[in-house]
Amino acid sequence: MNKYRNNKVELDGRSFASKLEASVYCLIKPAVVQCQDHVYLTDARILYIPDFKCTTFDGTFYWVEAKGLETTDYRIKRRLWQHYGPGDLHIYKGSAARPFLHEIIKVK
Repeated sequence: MNKYRNNKVELDGRSFASKLEASVYCLIKPAVVQCQDHVYLTDARILYIPDFKCTTFDGTFYWVEAKGLETTDYRIKRRLWQHYGPGDLHIYKGSAARPFLHEIIKVK
């Protein structure tokens, strides 16, 4: 258990930071291209690591974040994503038993 009181989970040979993240992975597994993609925001290259990079049927990409606890750091990067993100960011919340799509952050 870490400082956010979540337990790491092993699933499909992958390690996930929480049960919620593993549940979201199960929901979107067919679309997942990469786990823990590195995305640089702004010219200052502020690093943000969303949980998953996914693709749609037409080949466009979107990113997914499973969010249990919103930290100050996340709130800042969320606002930066709106202006500098490479595509849509889907935010999932809830519990491991019932994850749900909370919002989609569109790039301006």
